[in-house]
Amino acid sequence: MRGIEMRALLQKVAFILLCCGNAGCVSGPPATFDLLSPPTVGALKPLSLSLVVSEPTAPRAFDTDRMIVREADGSISYVQGAQWSDRAPALLQTRLIRAIEKKGYSVAREGSGVLGDLSLSTEISSFNLVPGSPSQAEIALVLRLIDTREGKLVASRSFQNRVTVESLAGPDIAAAFDKSISELTPAIADWVLARHL
Repeated sequence: MRGIEMRALLQKVAFILLCCGNAGCVSGPPATFDLLSPPTVGALKPLSLSLVVSEPTAPRAFDTDRMIVREADGSISYVQGAQWSDRAPALLQTRLIRAIEKKGYSVAREGSGVLGDLSLSTEISSFNLVPGSPSQAEIALVLRLIDTREGKLVASRSFQNRVTVESLAGPDIAAAFDKSISELTPAIADWVLARHL
């Protein structure tokens, strides 16, 4: 086996061992982490057309509360001993809502009983760790703004971000994902509002 191939194999083995060891391959419940999203305090302005934020759709592997590791070949594994407080689509839906609220506007969550004029539909392409030196937390989303009255697409755009993970311990993994989504959502909110107002 060539030196480059051996180094790649050793990196992969080391990543798996670190994922297991640092996240805690022990018996008992896994440590649980959230994507921090404090609510906006105070009055929010209504939009001229009501906007409903749908829960993002995702491939089955990403529709989970597990922390996902995706290799370059597409294979998927999970961080042991750590999990999210909810399924990834539900966490991301809340962060999208909070991002628009932070701009001063009120929106509704899908299922709240509001029949929106517009719907924000999101598809999760990536919400996973990318192993490497260093490893990274990757989030990739495709957003579509849909006119629900006429059933037509108003606009669509993809957003992507990667943040370095300081270590493979659960708190550092969660912090990297929180930083990644915190960097993405203000731009997403601006994009949505620019096509809405």
